[in-house]
Amino acid sequence: MGDNDTPALALGYTTTNTTQFSAGQYLISRLAIYPGLSILDVGCGTGNLTLHLATLVGPKGSVTGIDPSPSRLAIAKSLAIPANAAPIKFHQAKAEDLSLFRDGSFDVVFVNSTLHWVQDQARAISEFARVLRRHGGTLGISGQSGDFEAHHERIKREVLSREPYTQFPEIEPPRFLKKQEMEKLLKNAGLAVYEMGVNKIVKKAKDAKDMVEWLDTSSGGKTYGGIPMGEMREKARGEMEVLWEELVQEGGGISMDLELLVTVAVK
Repeated sequence: MGDNDTPALALGYTTTNTTQFSAGQYLISRLAIYPGLSILDVGCGTGNLTLHLATLVGPKGSVTGIDPSPSRLAIAKSLAIPANAAPIKFHQAKAEDLSLFRDGSFDVVFVNSTLHWVQDQARAISEFARVLRRHGGTLGISGQSGDFEAHHERIKREVLSREPYTQFPEIEPPRFLKKQEMEKLLKNAGLAVYEMGVNKIVKKAKDAKDMVEWLDTSSGGKTYGGIPMGEMREKARGEMEVLWEELVQEGGGISMDLELLVTVAVK
């Protein structure tokens, strides 16, 4: 996620990530996960889904989580692993570079709410394919669809297009893949699409501050593009909250539609 992430944001994510966890559970429901499998969780974050996967594959399986954020990995490594779960290993690594692992190391590569942060998505998917076992290794990906623009994208774009924020361009912006783009990347990596569809969900927040807090903790502080920490970032946050307040419903609260592109591909 880059240099914006902090221990405080990582800790905050553990209490705000129910949307991502639910999306991950949906992705799991599309995969044939059973005891004894070896799984790589790419972008494991604070590890709650990694731990869930470990309970699904059991003591005879194995689960490995990777994430670029040391703050989130520190929390993941502190999780208590139940006796009925697989052993878990955590490594600091990026999706584009899985050189820690040999070819064919995993039965399943699991990528939830992560791929949009990866800068070289083609290389990452090629790496996913490389570390999957031959003849049936499965890749599962869930993330916001590039064929649909959610409110948070529009609000971020509108605020960051104002002065003086335009002077601080985002160095590694998120990139949400469209269906056709995903299909092309998978084909180029030698993977066959088994299933591809859209998971429509609604993100609810009690108010504008609550929504921005979720965006902050989910993105590791990248809600504000390249704006440096300090007074200017707080000003941008306030301007975003004003726009979110416009979306508060009559009975209170904010509801944001999201469309997640869910992909299952096999090697």
